Amino acid sequence: MRRAQRRDQRGQALIEFAFAITVFTMGFIGLLDIAQGVFVFNGVSQAAREIARETSVHPGTGALGASAQSVAMVNTQRALVPRLTTPTYECFDIAGTAQTDECQAGDWVRVTATTVFQPALPVLAMLGPFNLSSSSSAEIQ
Repeated sequence: MRRAQRRDQRGQALIEFAFAITVFTMGFIGLLDIAQGVFVFNGVSQAAREIARETSVHPGTGALGASAQSVAMVNTQRALVPRLTTPTYECFDIAGTAQTDECQAGDWVRVTATTVFQPALPVLAMLGPFNLSSSSSAEIQ
């Protein structure tokens, strides 16, 4: 009788462990997913800062961000940040008024970088891919 009772308790412990390890594993993977999302957002923010800095120093002629240095910086950031889209450039003065003509020294450039983050955990993946975007501004030299 005692032997059968011990065997039942071992089976019960095995079932409880299976439920507990499943919940723990899902929580751990979810935590890793969130950490990876924060890491990607930090990368997008850094990419926007670096591209804005490079574009402010080398704005190029014609379209903003068309200089060889700015294009090289965008390509470098694409190698570092997964699925980084083409950044958008805006030119504005110190008052915040958008400049429609060519940017001059003393104006500001705003760069917006965007990427898509897809979580690995199915529960978070059901929420869909997340568009992560960051903007940075720098004064044109």
